Amino acid sequence: MKAILVGNPNVGKSYVLNRLTGSRVFVSNYPGTSVETNRGLLTIGKKSIEMLDMPGIYSLYSDTKEAAMLREVLEQSPDLVIQVLDAVNLERNLVLTLELMERNLPLVLLLNQVDRARQLGLKIDSKALSRHLNVPVFPFSAVTGEGVLDLLEQLDKGVARSKEVQIIAWHDQVCQGCDGCSAEAVQSLASVDMKRFEQARILANKTIMQLDQVQLNWLDRIQNAVDHPLWGTIALLVLAYLSFMVLLHFINLSEGPITTLLEPLNRVLSEIIMEILPPGIVAQVLSKAVPEGIIIPFTIVMPAMLMVSILMALLEDTGILPRYSVALERVGRIFGLSGQAVIPLTLGLGCRTPAVVATRILPNTTQRFIAVTLLSIVVPCAATLGIMASVLSQFQASFPVVVGSLLLAFLLLSFILGRMNPQQEEFIYELPPLRIPTWDNVWIKIKARFAGFFTEIMPLLLIMSIAIRAILESGVLEYVQEMGRVTQVVFGIPSEAFVAVLLTIFQRYLAPLLLLNLTLTPREATIAITMIIISLPCLPVMVMTIRELGWKALGKIIAMGFAASFLMGIVLNMILP
Repeated sequence: MKAILVGNPNVGKSYVLNRLTGSRVFVSNYPGTSVETNRGLLTIGKKSIEMLDMPGIYSLYSDTKEAAMLREVLEQSPDLVIQVLDAVNLERNLVLTLELMERNLPLVLLLNQVDRARQLGLKIDSKALSRHLNVPVFPFSAVTGEGVLDLLEQLDKGVARSKEVQIIAWHDQVCQGCDGCSAEAVQSLASVDMKRFEQARILANKTIMQLDQVQLNWLDRIQNAVDHPLWGTIALLVLAYLSFMVLLHFINLSEGPITTLLEPLNRVLSEIIMEILPPGIVAQVLSKAVPEGIIIPFTIVMPAMLMVSILMALLEDTGILPRYSVALERVGRIFGLSGQAVIPLTLGLGCRTPAVVATRILPNTTQRFIAVTLLSIVVPCAATLGIMASVLSQFQASFPVVVGSLLLAFLLLSFILGRMNPQQEEFIYELPPLRIPTWDNVWIKIKARFAGFFTEIMPLLLIMSIAIRAILESGVLEYVQEMGRVTQVVFGIPSEAFVAVLLTIFQRYLAPLLLLNLTLTPREATIAITMIIISLPCLPVMVMTIRELGWKALGKIIAMGFAASFLMGIVLNMILP
């Protein structure tokens, strides 16, 4: 049996999936979290139900990929459709309900967040709503578990097809098979939409009761302050600065204790390797590379990834992250982006690969290309930030120059790309309420994001540490020293550091790893690390970009990445003393 979860954005579909199936789907407090279908398996006695969490939409007939995807799934006649409704915004959610009923499919309605509705003094007569619509309606809370047993009992009994609503049975025929609609057709469609909204309003008025006047609590007062156009923006910018400083201080403070703890282990490993292997280049390389491949990931990369994972989980779950979208909307318009671009760009500070997928929430392909280009070239991931901090510390490179160059490159590239999108849609964005984080959900996110450190980053860093140590010990880099005169004159860095810049095409955080094994002046280290953090998309990002935007878009991004990195190196070489 197959069931699909549908609903408006940010009504809690993924929470419902987690509650019913025990899945570990990312749940975030902002619209558009689910950009792909998520799956889970629900077992009731001997009955198994495969549940699909579809991306949120406001209307079946909107001109979006998510709506088209849902229409295609509905045309396959699923065994059950479960619509998750926000009990606090019932009228708006009922519009989609009426559209679903036109399909005459087995339908169940979950009035999610009824606990929050009660806090706001609202009571919904679910039995009356069920009578009016002739479909099962359940008060539900994915957070507390209210309504779960009633829903499972209904699913075990089975669900009949909903009574078909004859409002727009001809809608698809009007909109398909033509290049454009006549004025009469457009007027007819608008009339149909108005009828649907009117019916949703009548249903909501019949079933919603306002119990009493609600007193604002401390969280409501904070939300009102954060949502202020001026003071809220200032508060969010201060929070962003403090978060970045916390990240850097955490990296610096943790490096010493972790190194102290691992030093004895590294010495033992080095001695064991020297004893087991016969004397020679292999033993010499491995005795140095293996300890380095353990110390660098644990002392530099792990603290950065852990802190970024914690900060991102808190920003998402509290509902603060989408408020950056609204606060930075006007600034984003200068660069051809809507405020929504803040979300994938911020996610890129954790890992850029899923952030590329998250650009699907943007309204058009041009904005997606701009966002993916910025992610690929001027947004460093958590692992890169960690190793960058270590390079800055080891070589006493200039932190203001590196960060200032990154910000300047981001602004200039954004401004240039923004000329591609002069015509921009009006920005309408639903702000979720501020919430106290659900610690189980925060832990799921931290664990899921941080798992990549052990499964992907640490093994890769260990392998690359061995490869880099082998290159250093073999003297291969002596052959690239012939480029030294060119790279010194043009970029102000030795040829070995330029090789590190080219390594960014594989993984950006591998490049600083090579720098840590070189002897560089503060000036050389400043230029080299700047060219590395402003450079090319790594291989995983390239693969995802091809999948999302195509080969042509990737070619443009690579060309811009080379240009931005090389130009920044040339400029810094000209102006730095």
